[in-house]
Amino acid sequence: MKLKDEKRVRTAFATALNAKGKKNAEAAENQFFGILVKIHRAGEGASFTGLKPAGEVEPVIVEADKALAGGSADALVKLMTDDVAAGIRKRYDRAAETYKHKDESVEQGREFVEAYVEYTHYVERIQLDATGKGMHEKHQEGAKHPANRHDKATEHKHGH
Repeated sequence: MKLKDEKRVRTAFATALNAKGKKNAEAAENQFFGILVKIHRAGEGASFTGLKPAGEVEPVIVEADKALAGGSADALVKLMTDDVAAGIRKRYDRAAETYKHKDESVEQGREFVEAYVEYTHYVERIQLDATGKGMHEKHQEGAKHPANRHDKATEHKHGH
């Protein structure tokens, strides 16, 4: 959060605290959380369409909250590991299958390149996030999109 946003957050927080036990308590609390999320999303360069009602929270966020409340990240780690493994396998299988037929026609070559790019971008995003070199750092450094590297590597490797 930036210093310029601090006043808005403090004011909304004070309003929510003062409303405790009163008729407008829920509205004040929702406004406070809405301001926090909006500021956070703006910091990511993302839009904010409002808070989601209870029950619409992503399952991984529910697991993350359970981990904090329960004192262990083990269930969250398993959920994430299983999801990542399934995502890699799905994209690998498609890339491997299209690789077998890439030289049979231009269309099949294109299918392979599409599968290859999806596969490598997926594993790269996971690796960047896992090592702390995610998109926040890339945007801050003004780095080029990773697709540029793949396009050149694919051209060189496959003679396209």
